[in-house]
Parts: sequence; C-alpha cells; structure tokens
Amino acid sequence: MCGVNALWYKTYEFCPGADFNTRKQVFMDVLFRILESGQAKLQRKDEILTCTIEQQVAAFNQAWPDEHDWDDDFFWESKEGVGWTPSGLVWIAKDGREFWT
Repeated sequence: MCGVNALWYKTYEFCPGADFNTRKQVFMDVLFRILESGQAKLQRKDEILTCTIEQQVAAFNQAWPDEHDWDDDFFWESKEGVGWTPSGLVWIAKDGREFWT
C-alpha cells in the first residue's frame, strides 16, 4: 500500500514529459477515482474524513504549493519547509480491513 505521495511520483511514469500543472491534474483525477471507487479513504489526525470526496480533493488542490515553492524531493513539504498536505491515505481491503499510510 502506498501513501498519497506515491500517487504524485507515479505521475512521472504515467505522463512522461508532462508539465507540473498537467501532473497535478492527473494526481487529482487519480485521487478522486481511488476515493470514489472505495479502494481508499483520506484521513487526518487518525480520523477518516467524512466530508464529500469533492471537498477532500478540493482541499488538496487548495493546499497545493505553487510550482516555484514545490519541493519535488519531498512531497509533504514546500521548499519553505512548511507541511502542506491536508490528509493521508487509508487503503480499504476487500474484507474491510484498513491499511493506514
């Protein structure tokens, strides 16, 4: 089970040569589809988020640092060293078990 940061790093593989904004949109689309399918949920501070999927993805989009402040070596923080991610993934197994990342 991978963390939400792995979704971002996979955009390099899925979209070779794509610019920052294209990769960001692919990330948002994949995140939405994973949440919508029920394969994963988002969590914050050890609690699963209960707002709509649209609101959860919008929170990522709003919090996302600008390209000039993006630290591609460390997904979770901006170049300024500020943590920006609003939540992390909890993968849901077919039997209902949760795997927190």
